[in-house]
Amino acid sequence: MVNYCHTMKILHILPHLNIGGITTYVYTLSKYLIRNNIEVAVASRGGSWENRFREIGIKTFKISTDTKSELSYKVILSVIQLRKIKREFDFDIIHSHTRLTQVIAQIFSDFYKTPHIANFHGFYKNNKRRIGRKIFKAQGIRAIAITPEVKDDLINVFGADKDRVKVILSAIDIEELSKESPPIHIKGMPKIGTSGRLSSVKGFEYLIKSMPVVLDRYPESHLYILGEGKEERNLRKLSETLGIKDKVRLLKKIPLASFLKSIDIFCLPSLEEPLGLSVLEAQYFGIPCVVSNTGGLRLLVKNEKTGLLVPPADSKSIADALIRIESDKNLKRLISLNSKKQVENNFDIRKRIGKFINVYKLALGL
Repeated sequence: MVNYCHTMKILHILPHLNIGGITTYVYTLSKYLIRNNIEVAVASRGGSWENRFREIGIKTFKISTDTKSELSYKVILSVIQLRKIKREFDFDIIHSHTRLTQVIAQIFSDFYKTPHIANFHGFYKNNKRRIGRKIFKAQGIRAIAITPEVKDDLINVFGADKDRVKVILSAIDIEELSKESPPIHIKGMPKIGTSGRLSSVKGFEYLIKSMPVVLDRYPESHLYILGEGKEERNLRKLSETLGIKDKVRLLKKIPLASFLKSIDIFCLPSLEEPLGLSVLEAQYFGIPCVVSNTGGLRLLVKNEKTGLLVPPADSKSIADALIRIESDKNLKRLISLNSKKQVENNFDIRKRIGKFINVYKLALGL
C-alpha cells in the first residue's frame, strides 16, 4: 500500500450512479483509494448504486448531469453546484469520466484552479467534428487512458499531449468476485452467456443470429444475456423471428458472479470495445471466451491461448468458435487455465492503485 503524510481528497464526477462499466470502475477505484488513506466523494445525478458508494465511506453529491449536450445550461449549473460541493468537501483534484463531465470539470478547473484529471474510457473518432469538441478540449492537466489504443486515439484524433496521457489498463476487483456467491439454476448444454448494456455496439444481435447453427450441433444449448438497455425489445423480437425465443433469455438484476458461475462459455461480440471488463470477469472464473477481434479485446484474448477471436459482425464465425470450444475439451481446458492466470497476474485492481495515486501526485506537483 501507498501511504502519505497528508490526506488527499478526490472528487469523481460522472453522469449517474446506475449500473454500468464506468460506475463500476469508479466504485472499485474509490474503494481501494480509501484503503490508501485517500478521501473520496462522487458527484453525479444519482442512481441505483448510490447507497453502495455510501456504504464503503464514499460521499455522494448531486449535480445536474441529466443532459448529453456540452452546450446545455446544465453544464454551467453543474459548475455552480461543484463550487458548493467544494465548500463542503474541499477536494484537491476533480477526476472526470465521460465527455460531458470532462467539460464540466475543465470549466470548474479553469475558474477555481483545482487540478482536473480526465479519464478516457473509449474511442471518440465519430465525435471529432462536433462543435463542442472543438470548443472544449477538456483533457485536464493530466489524462488517463484505459488502453494504449485509447491513448493513440486521443493523440492522433484530438491532438492530446502524449506526455500528459498515462495508460492505466482497466482491472477488476478480484476480492469482490471471490466472495461467496451461489450459481443460479439455468438449463442448457452448453450454457452460453454474455453481459453488458443492451446497445447495438455490443453486437448481441450477431450472437443471437449464431444460435441456430449452434443449436443444430447442440440442440440443448441456451443463450443467456445479462443486462439492460434500449436494444432489449429488438433482441427479443430477433429471437422470435429466428424461432429460438425459448433458447434465448434476457436476464436482469442477477449478481454478476452468480451469473458467471452458471455458464459454460462467455461471448462478447462487440463491434467496438475499448477493453471489455466483462471478459476479464469471465476469465477470472476460468470461463472460456469468444470475443470480437477489435479494440482492447485483443489485449485480453490471445487466439487459442486465452480465448478465441472472431471477426466483428460475423455470426457464422461466432457459431463456429462456440462449437469448437464445446467440442474440443483440451482447448477448453487450456483456455480456462491460461485465462484465470492472466487475470490474477495482470488485471487485479489492487496492483493498479499506486499508478492512479502517482498521477494525482503529478497533478498536484508533489
